[in-house]
Amino acid sequence: MLDALLAVCRGDDRIRVLELQCSIARGAGDELSDLDLGIAVRDETWEAVADELPDRLRGFAATVDLLAHTMPEWGDRPHRRLFVQYADGRQIDLVVRPVGGLQGRVPGAVVLYDPDRRLAEERSVEVATATLEDVRTWEGLGWESLANVSKYLERGSAWEAHERLTQARDLALRLWAAAEDVAYPLFGLTSLLDADPPRLPEDLDATAARPNVAELAVAARACADLLRAAGARARARLGSTDVESPMAAWVSERLG
Repeated sequence: MLDALLAVCRGDDRIRVLELQCSIARGAGDELSDLDLGIAVRDETWEAVADELPDRLRGFAATVDLLAHTMPEWGDRPHRRLFVQYADGRQIDLVVRPVGGLQGRVPGAVVLYDPDRRLAEERSVEVATATLEDVRTWEGLGWESLANVSKYLERGSAWEAHERLTQARDLALRLWAAAEDVAYPLFGLTSLLDADPPRLPEDLDATAARPNVAELAVAARACADLLRAAGARARARLGSTDVESPMAAWVSERLG
């Protein structure tokens, strides 16, 4: 499939870059991994290429469906994301963007096509590491989520508490990834599992529960413990002398 896409790029002068990222690029993929790809196109023709690529991608193999959309987290940066599910289980996750301003490859990427040598050098990526501001924000949002868990448990609204507990766990795992100095801590669980070896915190299972008020209360307390530990370790890793948020004690008491 990569060969087929590479042939498309080489045969179309408008396309100037093809880049492979994530697990397969790092050599950590398996037969279930998707192909995470980036294509960069001459600025004046990128939208035309983005419109044409779905038919080309469908031609690679029997296709279940294809989604073409823009991602809110990209803001107003011009791009198009194409996700393709093939009948044999393979998947393509491809972002098309204009080539203007693109210079340097992201860490861990494999450059498959780059006739202009735009990706010859590695470039820094903000989300590859966590800043102290990131850590403060993730901690604050984590305690906010757990405060809402407590509120929904008092109401007996198990599903809402379950949703907020999942959010709190995700934020705690971002902090744990920052503490472990794992690349791309923003992606939390995924980044921790992609590390070699994986670096999940012990007793992570204790933070999971079915949508049952009693089970959720126990899991929320375990998640609060994880959030406190992960936040403290992340702050220490970054050399910060900040103390934990007053929310930590307040929320922990309520959950107790």
